[in-house]
Amino acid sequence: MATSRTRSQYRSGIQTFYDAQQNHEVVHPMSPCRFQDDFFYKTLPTTDLWTAVDVSSVGNTTPVMVADGANGVARMPLDATSEAQESGLTWNDQRPLVLNQGLIFECALNLSTLPTLLSIAVWGLAGDKNAVADTVAESIWFRTEGNGVVTVECDDTTAGTTKDDIATGTTLLSTTKSIFRIDCSVIADCKFYINGARVASGTTFNMSAVPTLALQPYFHIAKASGAGLGVMDLDKVAIWQRRS
Repeated sequence: MATSRTRSQYRSGIQTFYDAQQNHEVVHPMSPCRFQDDFFYKTLPTTDLWTAVDVSSVGNTTPVMVADGANGVARMPLDATSEAQESGLTWNDQRPLVLNQGLIFECALNLSTLPTLLSIAVWGLAGDKNAVADTVAESIWFRTEGNGVVTVECDDTTAGTTKDDIATGTTLLSTTKSIFRIDCSVIADCKFYINGARVASGTTFNMSAVPTLALQPYFHIAKASGAGLGVMDLDKVAIWQRRS
């Protein structure tokens, strides 16, 4: 007898349906306030929905849709030009996501070219955009640098609560897409998951000092200088919370 792929569980009072055979990807949260983008576009909607981060003098860093990308894929590239570069997608510092409303972020993403040299990639939730990841004032995100090793971080601007470069035990492959989830349903103990498995469980990520922190989705790959490479491919992003 065949078994169902789709199962459900309650997180912070919200019933969430997920695919147990597809890295526990959430297929539908029964949440009153939810957003999802599968990137089924001919061209990226960078006027009303997303804002493209595209910073280079000579090289190519323009976020684009991948031609015939399976499921729809938005690509954010750095190239080998020796210069400061940034590529990414944000909501242009429009921050309607509220930390203490059971906020959960999930994306399907891979780095089809792993960051090299000085390149740094981050993805998750953040405050206002900055060219340098370490200078973004508020954040809770995944991060990888020149080796594919994934760490996680959080910062709510409150002294003593920042957690930087916490190991996950995961090393990305350029050929593999993963499901990344950030669960802020308990803001004194936010949790990170990769392909349904909790990571960095030995660290408490406490964001409760600023309970109504306003955030936006944040996908960013950058280098301060040099010929480092990196390509971030985003297949899907889903975010949900209670209506405040």
